[in-house]
Amino acid sequence: MDFTFVVITYNHEAYVLEHLESIAYQILEYGQGRTFQLIIADDASKDQTLALARHWLGQRASLFSDVQIHTQATNQGTCRNYTKVWAHVRGSLCKLTAGDDVYSCENLLAEWRRLQDLDMSSGYPLNLIDGHLDWPAFYNANMVASNRIYARSNYMKRLLGISFNHTPSIIFSTRVLRDDVIRDFVQRFAVTEDYPMHVKMAERLSPLSFEQSPLVHIYYRRTAGSTYLTRSAAFDNDKLAIFGYLRDHVAQGFERVLMRNRIFCYRQASKLMRRLLNLNYLVYGLRAALHCFDILRDLRRLKPELEMHRLHYQTIRARAEVQRAAFMRNCDGANHTSRM
Repeated sequence: MDFTFVVITYNHEAYVLEHLESIAYQILEYGQGRTFQLIIADDASKDQTLALARHWLGQRASLFSDVQIHTQATNQGTCRNYTKVWAHVRGSLCKLTAGDDVYSCENLLAEWRRLQDLDMSSGYPLNLIDGHLDWPAFYNANMVASNRIYARSNYMKRLLGISFNHTPSIIFSTRVLRDDVIRDFVQRFAVTEDYPMHVKMAERLSPLSFEQSPLVHIYYRRTAGSTYLTRSAAFDNDKLAIFGYLRDHVAQGFERVLMRNRIFCYRQASKLMRRLLNLNYLVYGLRAALHCFDILRDLRRLKPELEMHRLHYQTIRARAEVQRAAFMRNCDGANHTSRM
C-alpha cells in the first residue's frame, strides 16, 4: 500500500463531503499508479457524518484498495479517536486530518513522497472561514520565525519554548504510528493530541527530523466550536499536564524556570496578563529579532497563489454539494418507500 488517508470525524456532517472530495482530487490528479487506503475514525457522531461518508464511498470506493470505518458507541475524546486506528494503517506514508479540513490543490502526494524519509514535515495553511480562504499572515510569519529560531536546535527545544507549527498540515512517518509508547502517551490526554505527540516523538526519536515545506497543504477550517477558540476544562487540563511533564522530565536549568513561568501565566484568568507576564514571549521575541533579516527574506519567498486555491476550493465545494444533493434524494426516496 502506497498511502493511507486517515479521516478523524466528530459531528462533521456539514463538512465531511468537502474533505472526502479533496482526497479524491489528490488521487485522481496525482495518484496514478499508486494504491490508497482510507480509514475513517468516528468518535460517536450524533449527526449524519457517517451516513454521508458511506454514501460518498458508494460512488468513490474504487479509488481505494482498502476502506475501513471505525466507530464507537460512546464519545471517547479526540486523543483516543485519533490514536485508535494507528495499528490499522497499511500505507508506507500516512496523513491524519480532521474531517472538516480540506486538502489543497498542490501535488501533495509528490511533496509528501519527497519528504518521506523524515520523521515529520509540515506545510503552510490557508484559513477557511465561512467558505472563504485567506492567508493567515501573522500565524504563518511566526511559523517562518520559529523555523529560523530553532533551525540548529533539536526539536525538543521548540516544544520547551514558544514556537508555531501547524499540526493539521503535518505528515508523520508511519514508524511514529507503530510506536506503542507514543500512542499510549497521547491517550493519557483528552482533547489535545498534537502537543503530547510531538513531545513523546522528540523523546523517542532523538534527534527528530523535521522539514517545513513551502507549499500550502491544508485549508484549515475555523469555526466557533474549534478547540483552539473554546478553552474547555479538558483543554486546559491537557495543556497544564503537558507543561508539567516538560517541567519535570525534560527542562533543565533556566528552561525549567521558563516552564514554571509558563504554567503560572497559563493559569491566569486575564488573557492580557497571561501574555504580559510570560517570559517565554520575551525570549521568543529576542530570538526572532536576532534572525530578523533571515525571517524577512524567507517571508518574501512565500507567495501563495490565493486565487488558484480559492478556485480549487469552489470546485471541491461544488462537487460536495452534488454528493449531498444525491444523498438527500436517496433519503427522500427511502422515506417515500417506507410510507407506501
